[in-house]
Amino acid sequence: MRIELATIQDVPELLELQRKAFGPLCDRLNWHDAPPMTETLEKACDEFAKCTTLKVQNEEGRIIGSVNGNVTDGSLYIGRLMVLPEYQQQGIGKQLFREIQQLLPHKRAWLCTCQQVPETYDFYLREGFIS
Repeated sequence: MRIELATIQDVPELLELQRKAFGPLCDRLNWHDAPPMTETLEKACDEFAKCTTLKVQNEEGRIIGSVNGNVTDGSLYIGRLMVLPEYQQQGIGKQLFREIQQLLPHKRAWLCTCQQVPETYDFYLREGFIS
């Protein structure tokens, strides 16, 4: 598995990944109008231009995981970390999460998640974040 920079040409596939990765969670929370589920291609392209986006592809070249982030005033803002459900629990998210932090120099890092999703919340706590 190799992590590399995503390109603007990847945005449609990243948007599809986003919906597949967050869909089960949004269904579980009954949050069908969540931003990851309603984002348009135009908005995704606009957001892509503001961030550094990493991707992981499988052997067939399909994007199976991604994370994005940007640094402002020494703070790294980590955006959506996502892995296709069938590839979760294999360490891909952890590798992406650590790589974005190494790639973008920063003094502190921020992200947004919710305690209603204990598996995600606990992951970030294990990675050293505090609430």
